[in-house]
Amino acid sequence: MENGVIELNNLLAAYPIKEISKEHISEIEERYQISLVHEFRLNLEEFYAVYLNFCLSNKSLNDDDIASLSHLKFLLSLNDETVEKLNHKIGEIVYKKCFEKVIHIAHGILTKEEEAFLEKMEKDLKLPKTLVERFTSEISSNYIQKYAEKRINNLILSPDDEKEIKSIGKNLNIDIEKSFSDQIKKQLNQLKSYWAIENLPFTAFEPNIVIQKSEQCYFKIRSVNWYELRSIRQKPSFYNSNARVLKEFYLKPTSHKSMNHSNDYLKYIDRGDLYLTNKRIIFIGTVKNINIRFEKILKLTPKADGIEIDKEIGKAVVIQLPYNADEFALILERLIRERSI
Repeated sequence: MENGVIELNNLLAAYPIKEISKEHISEIEERYQISLVHEFRLNLEEFYAVYLNFCLSNKSLNDDDIASLSHLKFLLSLNDETVEKLNHKIGEIVYKKCFEKVIHIAHGILTKEEEAFLEKMEKDLKLPKTLVERFTSEISSNYIQKYAEKRINNLILSPDDEKEIKSIGKNLNIDIEKSFSDQIKKQLNQLKSYWAIENLPFTAFEPNIVIQKSEQCYFKIRSVNWYELRSIRQKPSFYNSNARVLKEFYLKPTSHKSMNHSNDYLKYIDRGDLYLTNKRIIFIGTVKNINIRFEKILKLTPKADGIEIDKEIGKAVVIQLPYNADEFALILERLIRERSI
């Protein structure tokens, strides 16, 4: 019985569809004593699907293709409902591939030829408008999300990158706010802030403490906890921290333990206000005041809610901030780096 299906497959492959008659099909059925439409319906549907996919392989569907498909439907005794289902299934696959290609090449800006092809395919295959809108929306949302994730993985979001994301959203007619998860939106906002910290001039302000005439204050935060490591460990021989390590750490979901140190390793020193100038870290505590000059800092290690600082002399310091730990760490890193230039 399967030989009859094999012979039909060979017949369809050997001759143009419009040259095959219903009598050819009947001859195969009589020879093998089978009813193809009743016993091998799935195989017939597959033959139609393969030929439809072939017609669409060159990204066009001309009048001759449509006539051949209509004749093939007649030869295989397929009903309208079955053909419509296959048209939607194969048409969706090809439409998606074409649309995805357009998006990756030009961020969703279609040429007139591409627009005409997609519109014709939608019309010829009778693809429902709701179906087309659904999978184009899914493809567009996935694309812009992957684009944003690429910026996040690269740890850079410049103003030009922001404009590009907005432009892509406009081209694809999608709502960026709805397309991005809360985590992606948060990370993009972080990267936007990080770019400003790394590239724009800092804004100085008058602190409510006495600083040197040559100093400018760029950062202040209250309710900061100051700790020291209980033991002295081997120190780096020179300053070797960088902004990329800090950004990569602070962009991660805050699933790490607070401070990343157990109480066995930390000694609480004081609580107070923290200032950052162009020369030093200033801590004004309830018990004591502490200063760390930038030239004495050897390493910055990010913590979930703060920063660990290795110094030339003495024990390492761990500063715990109630918020904006990433902002403080990146401003500090830039000031140290610019001082050493």
